Amino acid sequence: MRALVPAVAAALLSTPAVAASQGDWFASLYTGEGVELRNDERIFALFAIFNAMGFDQGPVTRKDPIPKVVYHPVRQAVRGRVIGGDPEVRKAADAFFESHQVPLRRYLGYVVATAQPPFNAGPKSKDLQDLKGLEAVLQKAWTGWKLDELMGQVQGDYRKALKAYLPVLDGPLLKARATLKTPETQEALLVVNLLDAQDTVRAVAGDSGEAYLIVGPSEKPNVEGLVREFARLSIEPAVSKKVGGWAGGAVVLREAQLAGATEQNVQDYATALFTLAVAMKAMDANDAAWDAAANRGYFGLKSVARMFEDGKPLEGWVIDALQKVEASRPGPKK
Repeated sequence: MRALVPAVAAALLSTPAVAASQGDWFASLYTGEGVELRNDERIFALFAIFNAMGFDQGPVTRKDPIPKVVYHPVRQAVRGRVIGGDPEVRKAADAFFESHQVPLRRYLGYVVATAQPPFNAGPKSKDLQDLKGLEAVLQKAWTGWKLDELMGQVQGDYRKALKAYLPVLDGPLLKARATLKTPETQEALLVVNLLDAQDTVRAVAGDSGEAYLIVGPSEKPNVEGLVREFARLSIEPAVSKKVGGWAGGAVVLREAQLAGATEQNVQDYATALFTLAVAMKAMDANDAAWDAAANRGYFGLKSVARMFEDGKPLEGWVIDALQKVEASRPGPKK
């Protein structure tokens, strides 16, 4: 990947139209292996809208008499600006959300394929046309709430968060790539999003197949979450095709939930098992960490991790791995 950095920079410099579409790419940081770390005006605008429209997920430090949710200082400042800002922006966003009720990650996938401010064009991919028109809402928010000025005021906070990932990202991500047999040509970009909830990581694929790894605020770099989301991009489609054949999945999920697993359906739980196995393997987890994961309801992870070593396509052994998980759980076995 390291060799790709000068090539990408040269291409941008030689193609003004492309460079203009990439925002402030010149302010990006790069790891030693060429992973780009940056902020992103499109994601900033989208989550400014989300926060103005009621997105309030975060750590709750008080339940009564009313919940108190803790926000990163940047998120708190942005919320104060946009919630009291031009109400016409919120009206436009509410109307769009009402007619486009799809998961948040779908919105992210659309946004990272949209042109940078002033958002003059949406994605060209046919797969993303269900959200066509979102760029107009982004444009309205960008100008109506003066988000360019607001984002400029918090660049120092974003830069600080990005720098924290520089020394810790390459090793685990390279090991995850090796485990997943990910082509070196697939680019990975880390984007900090201080308008998201604490410790959240969301990954979406860009329109050229690159992996956007979007990390929320955290006290220390959330490397495990980042690697898990990177792995999910390739693991989730394979699991979704096969998990219907896991006869014992519902029973294992119930036992896992009792132990502390947070997933609400069998597919998400199965995906979590595979991604967690990849992340722990990439981070050279010790035996205590593997045991702790099992105690939280993620059974048989070492067996799953070992199966990646065979180098066979994941779709061919998903059910075998899940059956090993089923046999590894501490509850009754059939």
